[in-house]
Amino acid sequence: MDKDRKPELVLAISLVAVAIAVRVLGFGLETYDYKWYLGPWSTFIAENGGFAALRYPFADYNVPYLYLLAGFTWLSQHTPFGVLIWIKIGSVVFDFVLAFYAARIVALRGPGWRMPLLAGLTVLLLPTVVLNGAYWGQCDTIYCAFTVAGLYHLLRGRSWIGMTLIGVAFAFKLQAIFIFPVLAALLLTRRLPWRCLVTIPAVYVLLAVPAWLAGRPFGELMTIYVGQAGRFPQLTYAAPTIYAFLRPAPEYLDLVRTAGILFAVAAFLALIFLLIARRVELDTEHIVILAAASALMAPFLLPGMHERYFMLAEVLTVVAAFWAPRRLWFVPVLVQAASIITYETYLVQAKPSPVDLRLLTLLMLAALATTVGRLFRHSLAPTPVGNTISA
Repeated sequence: MDKDRKPELVLAISLVAVAIAVRVLGFGLETYDYKWYLGPWSTFIAENGGFAALRYPFADYNVPYLYLLAGFTWLSQHTPFGVLIWIKIGSVVFDFVLAFYAARIVALRGPGWRMPLLAGLTVLLLPTVVLNGAYWGQCDTIYCAFTVAGLYHLLRGRSWIGMTLIGVAFAFKLQAIFIFPVLAALLLTRRLPWRCLVTIPAVYVLLAVPAWLAGRPFGELMTIYVGQAGRFPQLTYAAPTIYAFLRPAPEYLDLVRTAGILFAVAAFLALIFLLIARRVELDTEHIVILAAASALMAPFLLPGMHERYFMLAEVLTVVAAFWAPRRLWFVPVLVQAASIITYETYLVQAKPSPVDLRLLTLLMLAALATTVGRLFRHSLAPTPVGNTISA
């Protein structure tokens, strides 16, 4: 080992150890999500034949995560650890996968190992990434890991692999659609072959097959996300979005929700139109920044968002900041500041919220405006290493 690298690697290993230790600290915490959802779902699986229980519509998650939950339930029956521990271990594994691919995207920026390593460690130690799986027991880092991995392979010109991984992300959670505007921009600028689109529905169907073989009606499996759409009628669920400023009467909620969805679609179409009209070169840097902007804009403009839905933005803004550090260094700070306070409101039941949600929304708006603005400025990054995406 190079003597000059040894101290840095020792520090990196120490930080990884800290990242593991701080996660283990939260393994025993039971949140309401576990008590009301994941715990009862696991019990249902155990009482109805394990994997065979997937023939019943006992949960509103899509089946890929329920496959994992069935595995965690089996492990809890054959090891000293309870299902809650296994759920959190599963999420933590994907924390590391997410950090790895974030580092790999930063590595495309140029030669050298320090910046990618620092980026990976930053993602691994982001407070919301730590809290989401190890404390909350949520699975947002799973779909984020597949999404970021897919983005990495797209940036390397591996269109089929990238789209397949994004298809897996979509099968795990609907929020993977936050990256879809990037795909649309790449398709319309001929940097992504149209035929690759088939992978997303194909992967979704393929991952539904085991549950179908277990006895779940195929039609049900194809419409799980349709059922999810009506479960959250409020405009925002503690998420720092534009709807923090709106307080419509109950009879107007449906109207505002529909208008909000249409407005979000229009905003994305306008963004893509401007990228094409101004002939912005979608090189690696711009694709990374577009991904960060998309992951911010979608939950910011869409109604019915939970605070956790900014997870992809929290990670991609870190990646974008490493690509354009002089312009975007403060963006992940703004995003993290807004998100972590909303997490506190839920995890430690901080009531009332320490900070007005409208102020947190302004932080998120500043992050979004800065990121979108950067898309239309001259690139500051060095020439990328390796292949960039191509048809």
